[in-house]
Amino acid sequence: MMQAIYNAPPSACYRLIDPMSQRILILSHDNKIGDAIVMTGLFRPLRAHWPDCEIGVLCGASNAALYRHHPEVKWLHVSSSRNVFARLWASLKARMVRYDMVVHFGLDLANPSVQLVLNTVNAKQRFLFLEHPTKPLPNDEVMAGDWGYSTHDKAQHYSARHLHFLHTLGAKPGPYQYDIRLGQHTAAVTKPTDKDLLMVINSQSSAANKSFSLPWLQQFVHAVYVKYPHIHMHLLSASPALEKSMHAMFDIQSDRVTVSPFVPTVTPALAMIQHADLVVSPDTYAVHAASAWNKPVIALYEPSVLSVDSWEPLSDTYAQIVAPAGQAVSQIDVSEVMTALAQLLATPNSRQRVLLK
Repeated sequence: MMQAIYNAPPSACYRLIDPMSQRILILSHDNKIGDAIVMTGLFRPLRAHWPDCEIGVLCGASNAALYRHHPEVKWLHVSSSRNVFARLWASLKARMVRYDMVVHFGLDLANPSVQLVLNTVNAKQRFLFLEHPTKPLPNDEVMAGDWGYSTHDKAQHYSARHLHFLHTLGAKPGPYQYDIRLGQHTAAVTKPTDKDLLMVINSQSSAANKSFSLPWLQQFVHAVYVKYPHIHMHLLSASPALEKSMHAMFDIQSDRVTVSPFVPTVTPALAMIQHADLVVSPDTYAVHAASAWNKPVIALYEPSVLSVDSWEPLSDTYAQIVAPAGQAVSQIDVSEVMTALAQLLATPNSRQRVLLK
């Protein structure tokens, strides 16, 4: 599980400011839940490297759940929306902490909102992955590299940036493992009988071409319902309208198909994935949540090098199915997914990438 390994560089001549006692701010204000899951792997290695450091996160309202209960996060600055004034207010609160370091893993430094956050936080030192396009500072640590936004046939996994940051600090070698903490008051998850398997299906991603359409979902659920009577399926809701549609669509199969009620926080969905036996999802946060808990996962991707390589699953057991060029995820034939499911059930600890043509 989580095969990414970081190794300390042979020598360190970085311009670190007072490395014994640091206040470190991680920027996660883009509000992306998948990115936030990957980010959770940083906290324990940072504290192991600098036991006296204090870690803060500037995040959005949606991905705050990934940080709120983590024992290594001391400061949490939540932007209530993507509005520039909300981000400014969160950044001003972060500025009051007087951070020694601020780390931004994105490559969007030309974005005025990112520049506003960096300038307002006003940390003593900035760790960036590109040189700042308008206002580079003498003590910026720019971790340059090929991070996948290129014409190459292969991209690096997104966690490579986090690994490189740990390299830069001279942290000791070790595994990079996502570390989701949900808190003590997470609602209990009711699993089927011991003889049954719980399959969690997340159908929605960030765009329509990356998501499962309702007709595709209906066809897939029916195929599993008929072939695998020991599998109970739980469908995650991304909106009230989707919840209503799925209830209507699968009402006659309610003995083995349940639909989660929509709530405006990701925590219940994460709790369900934590207790799942296997997960089926397009390229979205559910894939990375499955990886965090080492759940077998079938992940469907649109044909982009950046998506396929940068966001591939890291579970010990997975099938990554990539749609043909120019096609959406819902154009992947359900039979391909059923073949992958049969392989996954028969062969634990197997990893495969299927490039459809």
